[in-house]
Amino acid sequence: MPEGKPSTKTVTIRRGTLEDIPALVDLLMRAYQGLEEYGEESPEEARHYLKWLRRTCKEGFLVAEANGCPVGFIAACPDWKDWELGHVLEIHEIAVAPEWQGKGVGKALLEEVYALGQRWGMNLAALWVGEKNYKARDWYTKLGFKEVGRWGEWIRMFRPIPAAKGG
Repeated sequence: MPEGKPSTKTVTIRRGTLEDIPALVDLLMRAYQGLEEYGEESPEEARHYLKWLRRTCKEGFLVAEANGCPVGFIAACPDWKDWELGHVLEIHEIAVAPEWQGKGVGKALLEEVYALGQRWGMNLAALWVGEKNYKARDWYTKLGFKEVGRWGEWIRMFRPIPAAKGG
């Protein structure tokens, strides 16, 4: 592999802890550079948001790390009540450090929460994405998500949870 090209083989995924929050604040702020209207306004707000995500989605608050440093995270609630879709696996946030994007980290995080949703008996994953976040929208579409509605500058997307690997 060429030098300087990160590989998901060096990435591990584990449950996130409160001790991860400071590093995740920085990661979240960097991930939303150029799309600040969809991110948190300050590191302090990001810290509060991350703590809320961890408290709300404890089982689905996962961190991808390489060499002991967080390179991405996801927060997903396995039994969220959506007013139109019913109970779903709700993906509240997924962020990957810019230098790790396009390396399979986000997809690996999604696969982990799909497995969580399956364990909870969910068959639908749902998320909101910023209208002008074209890169994320294209990525979600490529992964099988479909747009099902809008609310202001936010687009609602969902997809069936894929079958477990090997199953």
